[in-house]
Amino acid sequence: MILDGKKLDFKSPAVLLLPPARPRQWILKSVPECKLVIFEGEFMEAFLKDNLFLNRLYFFGNYDCPPLLALTKQRAQYFQELLSQIKSEIKGLSPDSHELLRAYLYQLLIVLNRNYTEHYSLKGNLYRNTDMLKFKDLLKQHIHEKQKVSEYADLLKINRNRLNQLCKEVFGKDAVVVIHEHLLQSCKTELLTTSKTIAEISYEYNFSAPSNFVRFFKSLTNLSPAAYREQYVN
Repeated sequence: MILDGKKLDFKSPAVLLLPPARPRQWILKSVPECKLVIFEGEFMEAFLKDNLFLNRLYFFGNYDCPPLLALTKQRAQYFQELLSQIKSEIKGLSPDSHELLRAYLYQLLIVLNRNYTEHYSLKGNLYRNTDMLKFKDLLKQHIHEKQKVSEYADLLKINRNRLNQLCKEVFGKDAVVVIHEHLLQSCKTELLTTSKTIAEISYEYNFSAPSNFVRFFKSLTNLSPAAYREQYVN
């Protein structure tokens, strides 16, 4: 599979954890036996009654580790059975099905998150750190117009030094790096999923000039925005 222009090789059994709005191309020699769970964030946040729950999951919004989790045959069977239970419950809805489906979804996502964090040795306390959960949510809401550490510190009602400290504890990097990663990913999505010009994207994301956007993008990818778009299309 090609995700964001990068090739991702995998063998079964495995789980692919694909975040929303991340363009991908499938290059398969054969169609594997698989199950797909597709959902929208707004639905999940309302259904699970926790608007920060998706931010607790390391495999969404993680730019350091691949969205791939290799499984043992035994573990694959566990997920197959759980997904079969979900499908069966949807087919035969009962008055209490929503509660059971909510429990199944929590089980699926939490167990995947545990396996993912263990596999990639992610040691942060993201699941309990509400400030960092809110930070991730604020990035999704405001990345178009806010790209400074001080702006997010103000929204969180903490000082910028505390925000930097929390980012280092949870993500292992400074707050500005986390912001720039999210900004870059949002710009990549615009380049690959819209026909907006480089100038339009640069002004939409609050760059003072297209040249500054090009400089920012190239510093993190070694490609200009135009070259990145062309490479993916090709």
